Amino acid sequence: MPRAYIPVAIRRSVIERAYERCEYCQARADFATETFAVEHIVPVSRGGTDDLENLALACSGCNSRKYNKVEATDPTSGDTVPLFNPRSQVWAEHFRWNEDYTQILD
Repeated sequence: MPRAYIPVAIRRSVIERAYERCEYCQARADFATETFAVEHIVPVSRGGTDDLENLALACSGCNSRKYNKVEATDPTSGDTVPLFNPRSQVWAEHFRWNEDYTQILD
């Protein structure tokens, strides 16, 4: 499947809305060694659109791990649960950093 083209103006809007941070781990783009991507929250391969509300800024690590997934197995309960959606959920209600900011805790 060909990669979706995201126009420059929309890319800028996504970056500004995210305050130049990964919307999944909150890493800052200016500290990253790799370029951040504007990615589809619901992947195009799963019916997602190029609408601004379906786009998020993601670091390479989060973008690679998420790939085209929309759900995963909860390691505690074993239940299949939806992945975090930065458009409809608040990061701080689901995650927090450890004391030295080297690991995200749930």
